[in-house]
Amino acid sequence: MVVALVLSVAASCNSNKGNDGEKASAITSIADINKQEGERYIAEQMKNDTAYVQTPSGLCYKLLSEGEGEFFNENDVVDVIYTGKHIDGTEFDSSKGETVQFPLQNVVAGFREVITHMKPGAKAIAIIPGHLGYGDRGQGPIGPNETLVFELTTVGLNK
Repeated sequence: MVVALVLSVAASCNSNKGNDGEKASAITSIADINKQEGERYIAEQMKNDTAYVQTPSGLCYKLLSEGEGEFFNENDVVDVIYTGKHIDGTEFDSSKGETVQFPLQNVVAGFREVITHMKPGAKAIAIIPGHLGYGDRGQGPIGPNETLVFELTTVGLNK
């Protein structure tokens, strides 16, 4: 009887193979999975480390050192040392300890936003949710809606 039940269930599952609409709705997209994993990661970091601040946009960051001088603004060109990681800790990009110059208008929204909370010489960890990063499309090694973690130091301002 158990064999008959298993065969009956398998037959009903196989009969839906041609119905792409039902199949598509039953499968969660990678973008949705990445978004959910990122939200869990941010919630866990916020819970475990009260030094993290979350902005209204969803950016999550903590300052490791304050730096000195005035805060950067979103139109600045900033010298930065950085490492970008996936939430599993694997590195996807780095300045390899070297200073890199970024016009803030040319970077993803989350990176630009965290820099505006920093002064020259500041160090921070930023957790950038997918909608402030590369969005639904992703880019290169970054998946759609993937949450990114950056360790960064602002070296200075270029005029």
